[in-house]
Amino acid sequence: MKHLLFLLACICCATSYAQQQDSVTIRGRVTDFDNQPIDSASVCWQNPRFDCVVEVFSNKDGYYTARVPKGKYQSLTSIYFPSYVHFAMKSGLPESEHRLEFWAWDFIADRDTTLNIRYNRMEVYGLRVFRIPGAMPTYQIYVRPMSLTRTYEWMKTAKPSSIIHGESLGNIEQQTQSKEAKESQWAPRPEQLKATVWIDGEEVPILMKQEIKEYYEADEYGNAYLLTVDYPKHPKKGLPYRIFKVELEDLGNGDRGEGLYYMEKEEYIE
Repeated sequence: MKHLLFLLACICCATSYAQQQDSVTIRGRVTDFDNQPIDSASVCWQNPRFDCVVEVFSNKDGYYTARVPKGKYQSLTSIYFPSYVHFAMKSGLPESEHRLEFWAWDFIADRDTTLNIRYNRMEVYGLRVFRIPGAMPTYQIYVRPMSLTRTYEWMKTAKPSSIIHGESLGNIEQQTQSKEAKESQWAPRPEQLKATVWIDGEEVPILMKQEIKEYYEADEYGNAYLLTVDYPKHPKKGLPYRIFKVELEDLGNGDRGEGLYYMEKEEYIE
């Protein structure tokens, strides 16, 4: 019997060790832009269907710790549900306390790390980063700013979109611009959008900021942006990927937010 118990204990230890080797610890703090902690905020790693693979919650001081299986995740999101727009409107929470959420896209969990999260009333949604081979040595950053203040103003005079994640638009014939298309006014205009970009912690110049249209439905679009940024002057060599941080501020109403994008390094860039 003693031998059996010893064998079972060895198996459990071996299993636990294997799990430790195949996962990483990610910890940090969730706050607003005044460095005030957000209690009970969800921090969730998602698959391409936006399902939570791992979810933890911050404590009263805003701190969280998660053990995450190694791999690449479509996104990491953080949200305090009672203040999120859809729930807050039903609960009667004062509008000044409504918030959106934080996103980190193509999140790579390959090592223990600290990730501090800030969010408020600007959502930095849909971040994508790419490089054009043969063009200037720059990065192109696609982003859709979503200002909660502007969204509420727009909702007073327009019918909100019914589009959902993963909805197919393949059977819709798109034109250059439909004459019936209406704009969803969720984002500030170029002169009212302040953008700041860091690559691996180094702030980089924004060379160009272009406003573009993103269709949500066949007859509804909003304004997104394409940012052209320079390479970092002092690139880090230790990571197999680059981490882009984009901070946005609506100069018209003060809404702020930030988001992250993890980009695996391309050999020909180095």
